[in-house]
Amino acid sequence: MRSSSFYEERREALKQQYLPPGESAGEPVQTVGVDHLALICSELERTIEFYTEVLGMRLTRIVQNRDEPTSTHIFLDMGGGNQLAFFDFPEKGPDRTIRGVGSMHHVALKTRPDQMRAVLARLDERHIAYSMHGRPESGSIYVRDPDEILVELTTGY
Repeated sequence: MRSSSFYEERREALKQQYLPPGESAGEPVQTVGVDHLALICSELERTIEFYTEVLGMRLTRIVQNRDEPTSTHIFLDMGGGNQLAFFDFPEKGPDRTIRGVGSMHHVALKTRPDQMRAVLARLDERHIAYSMHGRPESGSIYVRDPDEILVELTTGY
């Protein structure tokens, strides 16, 4: 195993090579933001309940998946004009994917302190396990959804 100084040096080299100097340097970004993130769930009802009742999102759309006629595609409003979407694949079975290179680690959602306190209360009320780092005013909650997807709610640092 390499020493921690190796990784610090590597990070510094990446910063020097890829981060532009100053806040406004570089070409304009060629996108206008996130339309939606699309994840996979095993059971639509559990997913809808978790994201609407626990995290306080709003379900906005339910449609057929364009690529798989037995699959349903749902959209949840994450705020800021962004959507979190889920597909189910009922004909494929409930097996979970395994995290690895090229997979997603977690979804991080911005919250205000009052929103974070409300989510904390709902998590406690439902006895849903989570870890808290910092405080609602400047911290993060990490919680797993019904399919073990790691969700972070953060008020920033």
